[in-house]
Amino acid sequence: MIPTEFPSPVATAWAATLELAARILRWALWLLLPAYLLSGVHIIGPHEQALVTWFGRLRPGPPWGPGFHWTLPRPFARVIRMETARLSSITIGSPARPAGTSPNLGSEEDWRIAHVTGNANLIRGRWVVRYRINDLAAWQFAHRDPIATLSNEAHRAVLLAVIRTPVDDVLFGAEMLRDPIEAALRQRCEELGLGAQIVRVEAVELAPPAAVGDAFVDVITANQERNARVDEARQYATRVLADAEAEAARIVSSARVWRDRHVAAAAAAAEYVRKLEPRDRVDPYSVRSVLWQDVVRRALRQAGEIYVVRRDAGDQEVRVWLGPEPGPMNRDANVP
Repeated sequence: MIPTEFPSPVATAWAATLELAARILRWALWLLLPAYLLSGVHIIGPHEQALVTWFGRLRPGPPWGPGFHWTLPRPFARVIRMETARLSSITIGSPARPAGTSPNLGSEEDWRIAHVTGNANLIRGRWVVRYRINDLAAWQFAHRDPIATLSNEAHRAVLLAVIRTPVDDVLFGAEMLRDPIEAALRQRCEELGLGAQIVRVEAVELAPPAAVGDAFVDVITANQERNARVDEARQYATRVLADAEAEAARIVSSARVWRDRHVAAAAAAAEYVRKLEPRDRVDPYSVRSVLWQDVVRRALRQAGEIYVVRRDAGDQEVRVWLGPEPGPMNRDANVP
């Protein structure tokens, strides 16, 4: 049977083109599939953690730690990663003198940006809150904007601490405010389940309103001068006490040496006399003669000068000028 119709050359060309395109598309899909699956591989850094959501819901289990991980690619899964090992910080408050304002800032502006202290004064300043994320899931999903929530709570804690403290203690003792601010902020973070751990709150800039800034500068200068003089007096006292202790130690040491020497000499003399006691019972004259000669020898060793005085009858008289007893204890003795 002979066909009545034959395909035209154009239709044949289109059919071949479509078949080639389908073949290329199939190969492209087979090649892209591994690349698509590999897009689910994630490398979590050493300071990071990551959460995984499947179809918009949080995957059960702990967050991913550092290392290689794989999950379904988008749009089936989404990976949320954040640095949790390093400290983060936020700054609250206003600068001591806002940019573009004059030193004579009006009271209305002061009331808008300043904090009221316990004795109804105004201060301005900035505080830095350093925190670490300890619960990534709570940080991401418990609040719509966790940074704004933390900033508001930090601002509230600073206001409560400053309003209970006199202005001088705020400006000169900002360290005393740190503990109550940190305690209040930690308590609020736990109550709200914010997922952040407060590490430190620091006052980086504190100043009174510009209208009374000069008066406070005078107070600060006087306080610094007082502290400098107190430190100088303490250093002087420390130096004098150290010198006095050193001199006292030297005198005590000299006294101990003198005492030990004389005690040893007395013990030796006592032992010498004890040894002579049996001989004294047998021949007392000889023993006393020996003791007399020993005393004379010791006296002559300490003699400063010796004079021989001649008498008219031919007799001679020996006069001995005894000097002071040697030793550190008698170095200042006034002996003629």
